[in-house]
Amino acid sequence: MSRLRAAALRVAGIFGGRRAAAADADLREELAYHLELATAENMRNGMSPSEARRQALLASGGLTIAAEAVREQRGLPWVDTLVGDVRYAVRTLRRSPTFTVVAVLTLALGIGANTAIFSVVNAVLFRPLPYVRPDRLVNIWETRRGEVATRSGASYPDLLDWRRERSLFAALEGYDETNLTVSDADGGAMVRGARVTAGFFAMLGVAPRYGRSFDRNDDVSGGTPTVILSHGFWTRQFAADPAVIGKTLRVDGSLLEIRGVLPPKFNFPPAGDADLWMPAGRSDAVRAQRSNRWLNVVGRLRDGVTVEQARDRLNDVMRVLASEYPETNDGRGAVVTPLRDEITAGVEQPLLVLFGAVGIVLLIACANVASLVLTRSIERGREIAIRSALGAARARIVRQLVTESLVLALAGAILGTWLAVGGVHLLVNAMPPGMFERIPSLRNASVDLTALVFTLVVTIGTGLVFGFAPALLMSRRSAAELLRSGSRAGVGKAQRRLRDALVTAEIALTLVLLVGATLMGHSLIALLRVDPGFAAERVATVRVALAGPVYADGARQQRFFEELLERVRALPGVEGSGAISNLPLQGGGSGAFRIDGAPPPPAGARPEATMRSVAGDYFSALRIPVTQGRPLGTRDDHTGAYAVVINSSLARRLFGARSAVGERLRFFERSDSAWTIVGVVGDVKTGRLDQPAVPTIYSSHLQLPENRMSIVARTSGDPASLVAAIRHEVHEVDPSVAVFSSGTMNEQIARSPAVYARRYPLVLLGAFAVTALLLAISGVYGVIAYAVTQRAREIAIRIALGAGARDVLALVMAAGFRVVGAGIVIGTVTAFLAARTLSSLLYGVTVADRTTYGAAALLLMVVGAIASYLPARRAMRLDPAIALRGE
Repeated sequence: MSRLRAAALRVAGIFGGRRAAAADADLREELAYHLELATAENMRNGMSPSEARRQALLASGGLTIAAEAVREQRGLPWVDTLVGDVRYAVRTLRRSPTFTVVAVLTLALGIGANTAIFSVVNAVLFRPLPYVRPDRLVNIWETRRGEVATRSGASYPDLLDWRRERSLFAALEGYDETNLTVSDADGGAMVRGARVTAGFFAMLGVAPRYGRSFDRNDDVSGGTPTVILSHGFWTRQFAADPAVIGKTLRVDGSLLEIRGVLPPKFNFPPAGDADLWMPAGRSDAVRAQRSNRWLNVVGRLRDGVTVEQARDRLNDVMRVLASEYPETNDGRGAVVTPLRDEITAGVEQPLLVLFGAVGIVLLIACANVASLVLTRSIERGREIAIRSALGAARARIVRQLVTESLVLALAGAILGTWLAVGGVHLLVNAMPPGMFERIPSLRNASVDLTALVFTLVVTIGTGLVFGFAPALLMSRRSAAELLRSGSRAGVGKAQRRLRDALVTAEIALTLVLLVGATLMGHSLIALLRVDPGFAAERVATVRVALAGPVYADGARQQRFFEELLERVRALPGVEGSGAISNLPLQGGGSGAFRIDGAPPPPAGARPEATMRSVAGDYFSALRIPVTQGRPLGTRDDHTGAYAVVINSSLARRLFGARSAVGERLRFFERSDSAWTIVGVVGDVKTGRLDQPAVPTIYSSHLQLPENRMSIVARTSGDPASLVAAIRHEVHEVDPSVAVFSSGTMNEQIARSPAVYARRYPLVLLGAFAVTALLLAISGVYGVIAYAVTQRAREIAIRIALGAGARDVLALVMAAGFRVVGAGIVIGTVTAFLAARTLSSLLYGVTVADRTTYGAAALLLMVVGAIASYLPARRAMRLDPAIALRGE
C-alpha cells in the first residue's frame, strides 16, 4: 500500500466514529491540498503535468476524494503552490475568528503606529529639500572664536569678503526674516516677510512661477521697491490672479511693485515660511557697517569641497579680517553647517526617539502575536501530524505556518495603513504652531509611496519575526508524538522556553518605554517648576506693529503706545500694564558695551547683553522685583539723561557685591552717549526656560522707541477675555495697526521651545508605554493561563494529595514572577543604555534616576501579579475529580 494511501487510512481512523461526518469537509480539503503538493513535487522531479498528476493519484491508491479534488496544474508550479498556501492559510484563519481578530488588531496597532511616525520622520528628516542639489547647501554663522553657542549673523562687508573665496562657494547669499504690515482699504494685517540678496533664489535653483526674480539693480540702496509673493499669499490675497505682476502692494506703508509669484511648494524654513520676499537693499551706511551683523548667510559649496574644508578656510579668512578690522572682527570665527541640519535642529532627536519607541511597540506586538501563534500551533498538533503523515516535509510545514503568519501580517498592515492615515493627521495637528514655520514640510507629511514601501518591508519582517520560530519548533515534533497527545498537543520544553522568552522580552521592552516616558515626564515637571523670573498667571499679551510713514519717527511711535497703555490701564479688572520690545523666552538682539571710565576691553572680549525696550509699568505688571534703585518711568524720556536698568546677573558680573546704581555704560554703537544705571531687577529668562538667564539691559521706550512692542496686562479676572479687549483698544487708537501673537503668558510659556520640545514626545511616549503595558499584561496572562491549562492534571493530583489553595497560588504565581522578574532585570539594563539617547531632552533628572527605574519596575511587578493571579485563582478552584476524569 502506498505511503499516501496509508496516511489517508490513518486519518480516516483518527476521525472515525461519530466525528467522521463533522470532519469530512476538512479531510477533503486536507487531502486535496496535499495531493496538489504531491503533483507539484513530481513536476519538479521532471515529470510532465499529466504524468505528475497520474503518479500522485496512483500514490493515493485511487481514493475518490483525492481524485475529485485534484485540479489541472497550470502555470509555474511554485506559483500554484504559493496560491494554495495562501488559500489554505485564509481558510484556516477563518476557522479561528477570535484568534484572527485579536492578532490582526494587535499587528494593526503596531504597524499603523510605525507607518504614521515614519511618514512624519520621512517628511522632516529623509525627504530631500525642495532645492537643486540640496546636499551642497550650507548655513554660515559668525561666532566668537571657539564659542559655537554665541553664533550670530554676518555683516554685509563680511559677506562680500567671503564671496571672494570662489574656490569654496559657487554662490553665497544672505537673508533677514522680519514681520511686515500689509495695508489695504480694510486696514492692516501682519505677515511674515524676508529680505534677501539678489541671487538668493538663483542659488536655490528656484524660479518664480509668474514674473521674474530679483536682479542686482533691486538689491542696492535706492533701488526699485519690489516684492515677490509666496504662492499661498498670492492665492489668499489676490485669488490666484496671474495679472497681479506689475501691480503694487502697500507694505509697511510703502508701495512695492509685485515682481513675481513663487512656485506652490516653495518654502525656506529658516526664513519662517515667509509670505513676502523683498530685496535686502538698505542704506549705504548700514551696508558698510561691519559691526551690524544682520544677515543670515546661505551658501552653495562647490563640488568636491566639504563642510569641514569650508569651515577651516573661512576661519582663516576671519583671522585675516580680525587683523585688518580689529574693532569689529577681533576674536570672531565662522561656523559652517549643512542646511538640512539647520532646519531640523531641535526636532531631529525627538523624532528619532519616537521612531525608536514605536519600533519597540511593534516588537512587543510581534512578541504578543508570536505567543498566540505558538499556542495555536500547539493546539493544531493533530492537524500538523496529519499533514506529516500525508508526506509533508518539515520545510513544507514550516513554510505553510509562516505563510499563515504573513497573511496575518498583511491583514494587519492593511488595517494599520488605514489607521496610519488618521495617525499622521493627529501627529501633525498635535505639533505646536511654531513648528510649521520652522519646518513647513510637516504640512506635507502623508502616507506616500515611500511610507507604503516601508510598511511592506515592516509587514514582511513582522510576519517572519512572529511566525518563523513557532513554526520551526512545531515542525520538529514527530507525527506519532502529536497524534498520541490526544486533544491537547502538549507543550515541550522548547515551546515553554520560547513562550517564556517572548513574554520576558515584552516585559523588558515595556520597561524601556516606561522609563523613557517617566524620565520625560519628570523633565517636563521640573521645567514647568523653573522660576522664569516673572509671574505669568492672569497676564494677557498682545503684540502690536507700527508701520508706514505715519509712524516713521520715534515720537509718533511713543505717542501711540502711551495712549494705548492708558486705555489698557482703564479696562475693568486690569491691575497693571506695560510693554516690551520682546517678551521673555523669545530671545532678541544683543549689544556690546563697556563700563564708562574703565579701561576698554579687548575687541574680542567685549561684554554683551540682550537688549530690551520697556514702557509703562512693565516690571510691576509681571511682578519682576526691583532689587536696587528704581524702575524706568516717565522721567526717563528724551528730556532727561539716558537711563537703563540691568538684571542681577549682569550686575554681579560687572560690579560684584557693590551697588550698580549710578554706574554708567557706553554702547559701542552709541559710544558718544553714556547710559546711567538707575536700577537692578531680578533675572528673567529671555531665552530658553531650560537655560540660565543671560545678562540683560532694559532701556526706556521714551528714549529708544520701538515700532513693535508686546503689551502685557495683569488682570484680576480671566486673561483670555482681556486679550480681545486689548485688541479692540488697539483698533480704537488706529484701525490700520496690525495686531498679532495675542494670548496669555501661560500660553507663551507652553509654546516656548524648551517646553514643547519635551511635551510633544512625552505625550506620544506615554501613549506607547501604556499600549506596551497592556500588551505585556495580556502576554503574562496568556502564558500563565495556558500553563495552568496544560498543568491541570498535575495541579489536580497535588490538590488530591492535600495541597491547599495557598500552595496552588504560590505555584502559579511563582511562574509568573519568574517571567516578570527576568524581564525587569533585562529591561533595567536595556533602559539604562537606551535612556542615554534622551540625555539632551532631560532637565532636572538624570538617565540613572533610581526613582524612575524603581517606579517602573514596581508597576510591572504589580500588573504582573494581577495578570498571574487571575489564572491562579482559577487553578485554586479546580475540582480534582472533574480534571482527572477529563484526562
